[in-house]
Amino acid sequence: MTSLSVNAAPKVWHFASWKTSAWLETIVKSIALLAGFLAFIYASVNHKLVLPSGSVLIIGIILFILSLGLIAAVFDRLQRREITSMIFVIFNNLGHSGMLAALFFIPFPGTYLLVFSGAMLTGDLIKLIEIYKGDLQLPDIPSSVLYGLTSLYTLGYAAILLITNFG
Repeated sequence: MTSLSVNAAPKVWHFASWKTSAWLETIVKSIALLAGFLAFIYASVNHKLVLPSGSVLIIGIILFILSLGLIAAVFDRLQRREITSMIFVIFNNLGHSGMLAALFFIPFPGTYLLVFSGAMLTGDLIKLIEIYKGDLQLPDIPSSVLYGLTSLYTLGYAAILLITNFG
């Protein structure tokens, strides 16, 4: 049996006060998400559906793993009840899904993938600076966890860029 504390205030949806660096990260990542949407539209219109292989398959696996983490982020945003980040994480999921789906079409959406991965990498580098400066702090989450998760995404996007360019 669970009990509710009478003194506990219910979490309500709200807009958090964001620093300039957080808005910059969001704007940069929005460019990536637009590339993801455009890649899906471009790839799905009059192009051939295929199963990825070789380096495209590896990129797809990396992108799929990164996308899984973003699905988990939706639940985090629901718990935090912050409106702006909730809206962004939904578009973040859609942009990643669009980019992933575009990998199943030929011709390969290389330019879109480069813009997508480059902008996401840049956005996460901005986020790492935010964490370092103390501008990004989340209740109940140590900065070491924020560093670890963001670094994982940074490595994923960097790997996609390297594979796209040299794979």
